[in-house]
Amino acid sequence: MSLSVNLYNPRFALVQKLIAALFLENYGDFKTHCRYQHGQLLVRLDPHSHLVFACQFNPVNMVPYTITDPDIFIQKQNQQLTSVSLTSLMSHFVESDWWPPGDTQRILSKWHEVVQTVDVLANQAPVTQMTDLFEWLALVIDRPNHPFAHAKASLQSVLENWTAQQVQWWAFPKEQVFTRQSHAAYHLLLTHSQQQSLQAKLADLSEDYIALPLLASQAVVARDISASRDLEFTSELGLATSSLRTFCHPSDPLRHIKMASSATPLGAMRTMPPRYLYNGDCAHALLQEILLRSKTLARCVKLCDERQWWSLSTHRDMLQCKGEIGVQLRCLPSHNSKFVLSMAALNHPYTWHLLAQAGVNNQQFFTNVCQRFVQMGLLFLYYGVAPECHGQNIILYINDHDDFTFVLRDHDSLRICPSQLEANQLALPDYQINWHTPNTLVLPDLTELAKYFITLGLQVNLYPIAKAMPQGGDEQVFWRRLYRDIEQCVEQINDDEFSAWAQQHLLHAKSWPFKAVLAPLFGAADDVTGMPSAMSTIANPLASVMQYPQERACDVAN
Repeated sequence: MSLSVNLYNPRFALVQKLIAALFLENYGDFKTHCRYQHGQLLVRLDPHSHLVFACQFNPVNMVPYTITDPDIFIQKQNQQLTSVSLTSLMSHFVESDWWPPGDTQRILSKWHEVVQTVDVLANQAPVTQMTDLFEWLALVIDRPNHPFAHAKASLQSVLENWTAQQVQWWAFPKEQVFTRQSHAAYHLLLTHSQQQSLQAKLADLSEDYIALPLLASQAVVARDISASRDLEFTSELGLATSSLRTFCHPSDPLRHIKMASSATPLGAMRTMPPRYLYNGDCAHALLQEILLRSKTLARCVKLCDERQWWSLSTHRDMLQCKGEIGVQLRCLPSHNSKFVLSMAALNHPYTWHLLAQAGVNNQQFFTNVCQRFVQMGLLFLYYGVAPECHGQNIILYINDHDDFTFVLRDHDSLRICPSQLEANQLALPDYQINWHTPNTLVLPDLTELAKYFITLGLQVNLYPIAKAMPQGGDEQVFWRRLYRDIEQCVEQINDDEFSAWAQQHLLHAKSWPFKAVLAPLFGAADDVTGMPSAMSTIANPLASVMQYPQERACDVAN
């Protein structure tokens, strides 16, 4: 399908993402090198040169510089402006006199990956079905304010060959496979005739073997396992989803298949450690218990069932396994909705165009999404949990602006606060982690837990959705709406202690947590299994709401 670049140009957007990330993280003291002058952002590189970007300036916005033209220039002393290509842009930054020391070649290599990906995404969408188009739009956008999100490493091959994916089937000793399933993976993924063909291949091996599907790139990993057996059998998955390592089931739209990969997009290996998968099962049970407790949550939230998985390792200690080979079947709840899309797709303006064409009242839909998303996040916090609620992890089932449901997935990163769980008489999940060392799954108090709702839920998810709307230009309207929604939800929870906490740490705090990504990514090793990031702080964007109480009252009235 052909998308209008007037709505969203991936190459142009990458420039804005880079400026936003540098500004929000103040990487290399970036803010001190910025100057706005006559419709231009001037970024000093050294005493004799600066980069020039056409932009609008609004000091009350979270990122005050909005780039308005894709053309970039460099101004050197006593010379005319010279054009700068998107490919070479990063080299000018890393060669500046203020850029922090580090592995510049690694940075430039990742930037090259990003530009390669963006060049592909700037082409016509290679899909014909609406659901596939929404996944493509989510991929085009990827993570807002993260300029290196499109560095896809070896997953780039999936993007460049956007067709049904071939998987190879290998057999491994059962004792090397972590699973909680009594049946084989191929019973869930193959047709009856395919199962018979694979069973014939397995018949030559002992019953102590189990068959698992692998992406072609994982075959080299399988060959290094001495007891592995290539079954010389292939089958086909559907198109990739926006993560590029989860695929649609070839015949069942309610099923997705997540695969392990040695690729390192976002600076982390995309393996499937069995402890993650087991923890996801524990999180699923805890979330189900909370939905049974809360009628409000049960009305608007459903869970993706991710409890069918297989992860291979020659190491029998679950905590030590990297899960270089693994597969997980994800079963979405049944539905009769008109649209199924991840919230990440709402970051793309074309999604709003499609919804409007179908008769959805976009303004009312966005108002309702904000209100119910805040309600969902705060209620989960109240019970002592924080789902990983950035846009790719939440699916929306939509019929109309007032008829939609959130579907949560990726349960393995459900963060918990034991004291808050205990206060609500909820049992601690049996997470397979080292409970005696600091980690990001178990948080000591509500404030630490809430950092993940504020950063991933509000800043990475809801805020860029507001910016993507056709009338999304005025940020202050969004922050006033968010302030009102938080106030109303806290009032409905009707708990004095929680209310006092929300007032202090959400509404009236001088600063908010913020997830920095540039410095952690630039300094990380590529064999970590989680996306490099670090908690930083930014000014609380709700603070300006308190300065304009009359405007806030007017917004509420409207």
